Amino acid sequence: MAKFVGRLLQLGIAKEGTRGAGAASTYMLPNTSFSFDDKIVQARSVGALGKLADSEEAFVTTKYGQGDFEGEIRSKSFGLLLYSMLGTVSSAAVVDESYTHTFTINQSNQHQSLSFVVVDSNTSELYKLVMLESLELTAELDEVVRYSASFMGKQAVGTSETVPAAVAENKFTKKHLSFKIAENIAGLAGATASSIKSLNLTINKNVALDDVLGTAEPEDILNRQLGVEGSVTLNYEAETFKNYMKDNTDRAIEIKLTNTDDKLGSGSTNPSLTIQMPKVDFFEWEPDYSLDEIVSQTISFKASRDVSGGADMISTCSLVNDVVSY
Repeated sequence: MAKFVGRLLQLGIAKEGTRGAGAASTYMLPNTSFSFDDKIVQARSVGALGKLADSEEAFVTTKYGQGDFEGEIRSKSFGLLLYSMLGTVSSAAVVDESYTHTFTINQSNQHQSLSFVVVDSNTSELYKLVMLESLELTAELDEVVRYSASFMGKQAVGTSETVPAAVAENKFTKKHLSFKIAENIAGLAGATASSIKSLNLTINKNVALDDVLGTAEPEDILNRQLGVEGSVTLNYEAETFKNYMKDNTDRAIEIKLTNTDDKLGSGSTNPSLTIQMPKVDFFEWEPDYSLDEIVSQTISFKASRDVSGGADMISTCSLVNDVVSY
């Protein structure tokens, strides 16, 4: 056994071709925080024994994997997280040495499963049937745009699988972000980007273990209802957002990351990530009147399905990079 720092941990990620079968890792996923590991559920015998002891025996009834990790949004590997989050991907033919991957919401309870290979100085473990539970995107001043993800999967098994070497990927910072708001999706193209200070977007799939009698492992891990919420902070220069909340005004929102510093191959296309939501309502508005700071405002929003327009709550989610397919 060895002592080691967290930086030595290696995390490999892959999509499963067969659900629950595991797969060889296609990417190393660099992380800035990691807490995914084995978990259990216990049943405890608590019958009275004529003594004050409150427990006689414990039984492990369920074994599974669960936890979180955080990292920077990277132009290639992040596609696997988007695939697992929304469930369907379509990859367009090469244009200007780039590929556009469009992720859409699969209206089923069995979205794309992943597998993890976790290697540290003491062990090498494989987690199968890993399901993405929630994905949070955060953009702040003078930081690399990052994400935080929560997962559930089957318990670890020992493995000889290795984690592939890290590959060069494009990243995004504050200058690469555009936040637009318009009356509808059609109006986003001509809308002016808002000057914002920070952005948060959280997609939650409410994943649950599908437990059955006869085994300590879940038979399946299923996503349930999908929720999308977020918030933005900006200078308090007008009551526009406050009035959106008070007047129950729906708007369309576009979040776009475009790395204008890099080109894909020898072409002229930039790596990018675009998320559009056609129907967003605003449910909380809060000003910050700190005495020695420019007064700011934070508005929280929630996406809904656009019934009249026939569009999902995330109508567009596209990633442009030089990966052929996921």
